[in-house]
Amino acid sequence: MSYKIDESKQLGFYFDQTRCGACNACTVACKDWNQVNPGKAAWRKQFTYELADGFFPLAFGCNHCDEPACAAVCSAGAITKDANGIVTVNRDKCQKLQMCVTACPFAKPQIADDKQEPNPHVSWRVSHPMQKCTFCTDRLAAGMEPACVASCVGRALDFGTVEYIKQKYPDAKKLNYGDFPYAFVNNQNDTGPNLYIKPIAKQNTAGGLVIRKAGSYTGKRQD
Repeated sequence: MSYKIDESKQLGFYFDQTRCGACNACTVACKDWNQVNPGKAAWRKQFTYELADGFFPLAFGCNHCDEPACAAVCSAGAITKDANGIVTVNRDKCQKLQMCVTACPFAKPQIADDKQEPNPHVSWRVSHPMQKCTFCTDRLAAGMEPACVASCVGRALDFGTVEYIKQKYPDAKKLNYGDFPYAFVNNQNDTGPNLYIKPIAKQNTAGGLVIRKAGSYTGKRQD
């Protein structure tokens, strides 16, 4: 796995829409490994979008952006970007101002509640400081893949340096509003997300979209 990682180069994720079965193995594995209790805060989420010409799955967490909007608005200095591009939150510094939640185009910063986090850490300055995907840095340090990648039964996920992803998956598109408008929740700002997607060939977004979630339909994605 070492050829996928360079401590001085930006890391990113790869997602193949054509292989995803919307099974949620990645979201469950993420919560299990990172000991995130059941509840509204989830570091990785999976949605299936119904467009005019079919169903389109998308499973992703923090995109560890080139220019992370969350870090730019955090007046507490709790969010930083490492040399390998991983965007990290120091929960001990977080003041729960929640500006990061609304600044992120993809609504990936997460806030738990008392039910999900009944036992706050003594080092926290506030109850339920922001949390999000860490790129499984502990697993990377141990020579393992991120939990989401390792658990994907359809082999729809991969990770590595952006250079590695571009070379191995030349047909993948970097996440952008023009091709994947349904991924954008709060705004359409281009923060340089490091998620590369192999799309299902035909996606007609002109007719709008609805979201199929657990057998029901809603008009708007809820993060």
